[in-house]
Amino acid sequence: MNIASFINPEIVERVLVFIKTPVQNTEILPNVLPLILGLIVMELYFGKHKKESLGWNTAEGNAIIWLSTGLSLYFTPALGQMETYAVYALIGIGFFVAYMDFFHKWPSTVAFVISSSALVYTLAYTLVIVIKAPLPMNMVTYQAAGIFFVGVNILFKFIQGLETDSDPFGTDF
Repeated sequence: MNIASFINPEIVERVLVFIKTPVQNTEILPNVLPLILGLIVMELYFGKHKKESLGWNTAEGNAIIWLSTGLSLYFTPALGQMETYAVYALIGIGFFVAYMDFFHKWPSTVAFVISSSALVYTLAYTLVIVIKAPLPMNMVTYQAAGIFFVGVNILFKFIQGLETDSDPFGTDF
């Protein structure tokens, strides 16, 4: 029994859509390029500066990413009903998390996980691809989105593990 017998080829193809769409459909680059660059820079930054952690201001800024991405997607022509609900959900999450972060309404440990760059940028990117590709809102897409999300975050954790700490001896000023 091989691993291919466990993997639905339709899900694999849908995961590849999340990777290939910005290259094949360059008109969505204005939507995804800031998300891709933001994710890469922030994840590499926290890999290089391992002793640093997310702060309230960065958490707030990351919440605004959800809000601005949702507002940008709202103006996409011909959104279907499910896509519209997904956009409203992203805008709502953005407002809620921004409010909670701005007023420090929840513990920093919760805020800094929910507003982490890995979660915020990857989720926003995934929704942009689902809407702009466009992909059908079905179980295959949901499963592929989950696999893509987990895969990207595992990849960045691996890369962070390879990075050398900027200050391993506590001598940075």
